[in-house]
Amino acid sequence: MKKALGIIAILVFTFTQLKSQDKPNSLNKGEQVSVSDHLIKIETGLPSLVGLSYEKKLNQNISLYNSISLLGAFGGGSFSRTFYGVDNYYLLTPQIKMQPRLYHNLGMRAIKGKNVNFNAANYLGLSASFYHTSFFLTNAQAFPQGPAVLDVQLAYGIQRIFFKKFNIDLAFEPGLEFTQGEIGAFIGLNLQLGVVVFSN
Repeated sequence: MKKALGIIAILVFTFTQLKSQDKPNSLNKGEQVSVSDHLIKIETGLPSLVGLSYEKKLNQNISLYNSISLLGAFGGGSFSRTFYGVDNYYLLTPQIKMQPRLYHNLGMRAIKGKNVNFNAANYLGLSASFYHTSFFLTNAQAFPQGPAVLDVQLAYGIQRIFFKKFNIDLAFEPGLEFTQGEIGAFIGLNLQLGVVVFSN
């Protein structure tokens, strides 16, 4: 856990200090900037290990982000040998996610000459994520199956583009988890590194 937090801290520091973004041409008078349409990315990070996302423009500053991904869990040691019959285990669970996003500083970043390509701005979002803990890929023996899970989360995210096609998306996501008639609150942190495959 400490190692993962250290990696996240390094990435956040690098993200805030890196100044090598490609700068677009300045906006002409009366010109307005808009979110990208049909934005497709391949992403990796935490908690989703690998995924494919599609972002659809709804209006000038609002988009609908959708993704299909694999959530991952790993472990090892005596616990893994005792309960799962392997020295090291992995668990991959499919997840779908939908998130309307409001990019609130897109125009301001463009006016300042900062890169806004592929929705490189800060956003507010409300997401719904669904996965079922009975459907997974694992090398563990007799891994316990569980119920369907629906997560509803608010989000505040920072998204930037580097080296023309590489994306970093860091979001703070408090939310509620609904499972088998029970509700639980949690704080989520989403970190995704991606590459843009297509956009209009």
